[in-house]
Amino acid sequence: MSNVIVVGISGPSCSGKTAIALNLLKVFPHTVIIHQDDFYKTDSQIPTHADLGVQDWDCPHAMDMPRLVQEIRTVRQQLECRDTRSSDQISDIRNHLASQWANPSKDVDQLISPEALASIKEQVLRSLGVAGTSQVPFSIILVEGILLFHDNDQSSEHHPGTVCDTGVFIYAKYETLKMRRESRTSYATVEGVWADPPGYFDSLVWPNYVKYHAGFVAAHPELATDRMANKADAAQDPWGGKVVICSSDTAAEDTLRQCVLAILAEWHKRSH
Repeated sequence: MSNVIVVGISGPSCSGKTAIALNLLKVFPHTVIIHQDDFYKTDSQIPTHADLGVQDWDCPHAMDMPRLVQEIRTVRQQLECRDTRSSDQISDIRNHLASQWANPSKDVDQLISPEALASIKEQVLRSLGVAGTSQVPFSIILVEGILLFHDNDQSSEHHPGTVCDTGVFIYAKYETLKMRRESRTSYATVEGVWADPPGYFDSLVWPNYVKYHAGFVAAHPELATDRMANKADAAQDPWGGKVVICSSDTAAEDTLRQCVLAILAEWHKRSH
């Protein structure tokens, strides 16, 4: 039985994935985070949208998916071959994967109160029957990005969703995502800086999110509409129920707890 759990944290742009991933690191210290954003192709390789004539940063072809999947497999192998309770060894791998998110904003630390984090940690210890986080019997690879569970080529060996043991899809209302995205001034890229042109969210970001998650949205309409799924919809889930759905329009503490429960469920499934 593997003592490494690969957890995919996905969802549309600006849904709060990175903030939740970084807070999960506080709950499970034996964790490595891989950010899909670090696997964008070079600026000159980003495809141009056929109809809009602008670079399309929100499609699967903008990212080097084979390299991402290989990195996940490599890190998994490293963790399985090492003492996963060694902080130094975990740090070695983290340093290798250092990204533009290595120094997160203060908002990440302010997102969830110390009291809530302490409560969640206690929940983990009780569930696992251990006295401290250093005794957690597994390590985690958190893979975070907008296109981990997209519909394209799900059977491909280079699809990141196929190497995730479990997943969490964090969504938010259209208005929330639009406000957050348009409040960002720019993004660091491989070769420089990208700034969304006017109307980019409505013309490309949101349509791409719906387009590349069409199967997922069919099973879970709340991801893109105000309609909730019914039992007939649930049977259509393209990921067979291995991805938990949660909204960042609710309290961040609730989202973090759902992520923790998904991780614990995956471990208990293996160990029983």
